[in-house]
Amino acid sequence: TCKVNFPDPNKLHYFQLSVIPDEGYYQGGKFQFEIEVLDAYNMVPPKVKCLTRIWHPNITETGEICL
Repeated sequence: TCKVNFPDPNKLHYFQLSVIPDEGYYQGGKFQFEIEVLDAYNMVPPKVKCLTRIWHPNITETGEICL
């Protein structure tokens, strides 16, 4: 399950995403991400940061996504 929250409805390029898995290893967890889509999008990827402290090989201790 995913939920999107727009803290400022005038800034649709900045939003928060909550992911709540209903199956699998992370079932029952709630993981929050902050997403910003830059003006140069399509040439520059969106900035994504994990706000939930989690151990994952592609997420640093400070929440940066490393893909």
